Amino acid sequence: MNEFNGMSGRSYGGAFTVLAGTAAALALFGAAAQIARAQAPLAHLGTNAIAVVEDVSTPNAGVGFMDFIYAGQTIDLGADGKLVVSYLEGCRSETIIGGQVSFAAAGATTIGGTVTPSIATGCANASAQVAANATEAGAVAVRGTGLDGLADAIQDRVIRSSVPAFSWLAGGTGEVRVFNIGRVPAELVWSGQGENGHVEYPASAPRLTANVPYRVEVRSGGAIIGVARFSIDPSLSLPDTLANRLVPVAKP
Repeated sequence: MNEFNGMSGRSYGGAFTVLAGTAAALALFGAAAQIARAQAPLAHLGTNAIAVVEDVSTPNAGVGFMDFIYAGQTIDLGADGKLVVSYLEGCRSETIIGGQVSFAAAGATTIGGTVTPSIATGCANASAQVAANATEAGAVAVRGTGLDGLADAIQDRVIRSSVPAFSWLAGGTGEVRVFNIGRVPAELVWSGQGENGHVEYPASAPRLTANVPYRVEVRSGGAIIGVARFSIDPSLSLPDTLANRLVPVAKP
């Protein structure tokens, strides 16, 4: 390759050049792998969200139920405010009491407060659930697919729970439609309204079936503002956290 033509090892013969080139390529591959592992779980959707809010008792925290938490974000919980988050990598959740909280993929830290982590044992984390060429993490098996011309590569989300929660990156109010795309034509299973960029699948809605492909669409003003595919696998070894029920809905 041209990149290696100027290496000093050239004078020692072709064999050295090949070995040097191989070593350099392996080093680049290793660096790329480290970068991929360091990416946020939803990096493929263009966001560095790492966790989701399950509960918050501080009105001035600036976050609410089902809001994403981002790498590098800070939140002031005051003296005794409480925040519960679950991480999109699938196995970690935290209860945080008070203080100035800073978030990173490895977990939160706080000045003047406490962080109590909960790490699920026997959890099928990212290393067990994600293809080597994917950046998705947590309760996910990633399979790149096309979706009705709306996106070049929509990635499937696999969750354990039959009661998903949907959060669309476009935000705002939207009409949410869930389709069974295992049927031809696709069958509308449920539709409802969501606000503030999210909605939970209601208990009164038709029960979703395991190992069936579904599509969720979010519409606003007659236009599709979000789309995702998901399925349910009750055999996944994952805790029943909000993060593990969440289906992020990307902009088309």
